[in-house]
Amino acid sequence: MNTSNHHSKNFISASDSSILDYLFVFVLIIYAGSATVFVRSISNWENLVGLALPILITTLVAFWYRVKISGKFALLLLGYFIYNLILTLKFNAIHPRFFAIYLISIFIAYITISALRLRFFIYYEKIIFILSIISIIFWILHTLAPDAIRNLLFQFSFSQPGSPNVESNVILYTVNNLESSEYTNINIFGISLIRNSGFAWEPGGFASFIDLAIFINMIRTKFRIYKNFTLIVLVLTLITTFSTTGISIFLLLMIFFVYNQNIKLTFLFLPVIVAVGIYVSTLPFMTEKLVDSSTFDTDQMIENSIMYDYQYTPQRIESLQIDFIDFLNNPIFGFGGHNEERWTVKMGATIATISGIGKIISIFGLVGLIFFIFSLIKSSIKLSKLFHFKGWLFPVLLIIMIAISYSLIFTPLLMCFWLLHFEYLPKALKNKILIHKLRMYLLKANYIKQ
Repeated sequence: MNTSNHHSKNFISASDSSILDYLFVFVLIIYAGSATVFVRSISNWENLVGLALPILITTLVAFWYRVKISGKFALLLLGYFIYNLILTLKFNAIHPRFFAIYLISIFIAYITISALRLRFFIYYEKIIFILSIISIIFWILHTLAPDAIRNLLFQFSFSQPGSPNVESNVILYTVNNLESSEYTNINIFGISLIRNSGFAWEPGGFASFIDLAIFINMIRTKFRIYKNFTLIVLVLTLITTFSTTGISIFLLLMIFFVYNQNIKLTFLFLPVIVAVGIYVSTLPFMTEKLVDSSTFDTDQMIENSIMYDYQYTPQRIESLQIDFIDFLNNPIFGFGGHNEERWTVKMGATIATISGIGKIISIFGLVGLIFFIFSLIKSSIKLSKLFHFKGWLFPVLLIIMIAISYSLIFTPLLMCFWLLHFEYLPKALKNKILIHKLRMYLLKANYIKQ
């Protein structure tokens, strides 16, 4: 018997699957999609019911699985308390909402990975697969009869749009606002196509969720392509997003796939990967945002915001540039929840940046950046051991690429990927893991036979 695979099986099957598990992960996914005011309330508290729902279901899961606070997680909480105390002393002001928002997200992520463990990733892949099929059906109908579908779905809109990119959302599918965003349609070879946003606030965000599901599918199936229907559906859905970030991450995943092949297959796949990468990089939607960024004028945007009371949401590169200035002003601890310390706010402008990395360095400073990178590396190494794949650096790069473009890494869903090493393990499971490690050591030392 393969003891390594046996260990993973025990780890994944710690308890039977249940409706509660799927509902829990589904809620985390929809909330990460941030398409409506209701789900965005977890970070802005605009709708109290929207805030309460994930907290209540997380509490239920915590009691159901009897999740306890691990020593490492207790240290994390202590560090977070100390960090907020330092911010209070530095700026001579208390921001309890800032403290609570991130504390809630941290707790939800911790309870998720401690209760479900690796099953979380399995549930995630399955749910994204189903949501991808649903999005493809709606996307085809939306493309063939745009006005009819827009009018129909508008009648069943779940909540108010949470972003200017959203016209309406029916939980499982988002209708893009064609008037507010120039990136909701794409022109390919003279054909105008609607970009697929799935359940998310925009196509790029949806593409990021799909890339994570593709990654999980790869490590779960041991990089199997043949008869992998789930992988085919995920890739096809990714294409319909026409997302620069999504396709770029997929190219990274292709390299990850090649890296985990034997030498013969590596030489077979590598030229194909290179050819595909070169071709994709020449497509219009892969370069248009970079071209637009080159003409970006921060001073003009700030002036317009001040004079005409406009609210701007710059793209990823511009957002990172703006956040970097905030980082230079408060390099060690960032400005925390003290938004009045942002340089654009001091000038009277209303600018909402979107870069995840930018938010880490501006809000949390070097302290937050170091913690994020350290925790991400630790979690990726742990994931590589549990799923038995080569290249722990690839999930690190995957999350960082998402973080450069979007602030998704602050959602409880994405936190599960980079806070994995903080999980709580019951004593019985800890003993099983220790016995397994001892057995593997004895096998390698030839003290016992397989």
